[in-house]
Amino acid sequence: MSAHDTKVYVTDVEERLVHWILAASCLFCVLTGVGLMFHSWSIIPTLLGGYYATKLMHIYSGVVFAGMLVYSYYLWRKDCGFEESDLDWVLKAGGYLWPVKELPPVYKYNAGQKAFFWCLIVTGVVIVVTGLFMWLWNPASVPNVLARIMYMLHAGAVVVLAAFIMIHIYLGTAGNPGTVSAMITGYVTKAWCKTHCPRWYQEKFEKDAQA
Repeated sequence: MSAHDTKVYVTDVEERLVHWILAASCLFCVLTGVGLMFHSWSIIPTLLGGYYATKLMHIYSGVVFAGMLVYSYYLWRKDCGFEESDLDWVLKAGGYLWPVKELPPVYKYNAGQKAFFWCLIVTGVVIVVTGLFMWLWNPASVPNVLARIMYMLHAGAVVVLAAFIMIHIYLGTAGNPGTVSAMITGYVTKAWCKTHCPRWYQEKFEKDAQA
C-alpha cells in the first residue's frame, strides 16, 4: 500500500499557490511597513537598501497582496459561507478550550477558519483601500485629518489581521498536528480528514466508494 493510499488530497496546486503568495506578500508588507513606521526598526530599511527602496517594495508587494486577496475571495468564498451548525461549533469553542463529546460535523472548513477568511477579506479591503489613498493622495488637496484617519485605519486593520494570522499559524501547526501538510503537499491523513471535515470526506470519498 502506497503512502497516498492512507491519505486524502484536500488542497490542489492552485489553492496552495494562492495561499502562499498571499501569505508571503502579506508578511512582507507587514515587515516593510514596520520598518517604515518605527525608527527602532530602521534595520529593516537598512537591509533592504534604504527607505525609498523599502517604500517601493512595500507598495508593490501590496499590489500583489491585493491581487491575491481578490483571487482568494473567488476561490474560497463558496466553502466559507456560514451555516446554522457553525453557531453550535462556536459555542463549544470547536473543542479547543474544554472537552466536548460531540461537535457538529464540519464540511471543508470549520467556523473558526471561516471567521479567519472573512476577517482577512474585510481587513484586507481596508488595508488596500487606505494603502491606495496613502500612495496616491495629494497633500495639497486632502485635509490632514482625513490623511490621519486613513493612516489609523491602515495600521488598525493590520493589527487585527496580524492577531488572526498568529492564531491561524498556531492552529495550522502545533495546535492541530498534520494540518500544515494540506498547504505543503496537498495531502492529509484519512483520520485527520474524518476528524476535521467529516461531511466533506463523506461526500467526496465514502459516497463514491459506495456507488
